[in-house]
Amino acid sequence: MKRFKNILIKVNKQTEPELDIAVIRGIELARRTGAKVTLFDVVEPLESIVRCYIDIVSPEELTEFIVEQRLDQLTELAQQLQSKDVKVTPQVGIGKNFIEIIKAVINRKSDLLIKVANDCEQSFDSNDFHLMRKCAIPVWIIKTTQSNSINKILAAVDLSMEQHAEGRAQNRMIMDIASSLSKFEKAKLTVLSCWQLYGEQALKHGAFARVSTDKIDELLKVEENEYKDSLEILVSEYANSNFEQCLEKGSPKLLIPKYANSNEIDTVVMGTLSRSGIPGFLIGHNSETVLQRINSSVITLKPAGFLSPVR
Repeated sequence: MKRFKNILIKVNKQTEPELDIAVIRGIELARRTGAKVTLFDVVEPLESIVRCYIDIVSPEELTEFIVEQRLDQLTELAQQLQSKDVKVTPQVGIGKNFIEIIKAVINRKSDLLIKVANDCEQSFDSNDFHLMRKCAIPVWIIKTTQSNSINKILAAVDLSMEQHAEGRAQNRMIMDIASSLSKFEKAKLTVLSCWQLYGEQALKHGAFARVSTDKIDELLKVEENEYKDSLEILVSEYANSNFEQCLEKGSPKLLIPKYANSNEIDTVVMGTLSRSGIPGFLIGHNSETVLQRINSSVITLKPAGFLSPVR
């Protein structure tokens, strides 16, 4: 986690700032790494409410008052946190929540975004998904149900991406962050990857069902061994880290949530597939499905060169 030098923390309006788990985690990380911190929040003008005050105060004046009030709160918190030898800057934006957060990330050249997950009946709400899809830097979203300690971390790597430089770099970023976080928190780390034989069901049950069982078994064994070799090459670069390896056959969108939820994983570190260099986003279908199904906090990453559509 020492790679992060400029952390932006989205402060939760629903919690006393000093009790905000994102603030606690972010400040502790900054204290141990020497990173700078921005405490950030967004004021979203609500037109229906503003109209109620139309004869009392202008919408601009009311919004400005709310912003000043929130900035005062964050400034007071920043002053309290300065005593922990961390450089803290408060800032408040005006506009659409996720858009203003990403703009602040870009303008402040932040390299890590930390926030508490918004309340939602499902795993994450649309605002958090927008951040995971469109924010170019790592996004750490912490579930409010999580305890103050991190005991189990899951690094979900995609070994099928090892054949491309972009994929290799993303897998190593996942490993870098997951292994360093496990050392910081003295947490157990598991490295999980899933493998499948492309077209296996078609070979067994489709037009190619004439392929013998022995041949299919041979193809499966070759595919599994290739993934094992790729995993060994990857983890050999982290000989100084302690972790368990887990290579599972099956769909990652099923196996990753199953493993994370059944093993009470606190934080999953994973990538989201995208086309780097192209403005906009393309979150991988598997990644989106995984994120909708897991109960844990997440740190999501983009490949190097990803360009956010937010400007």
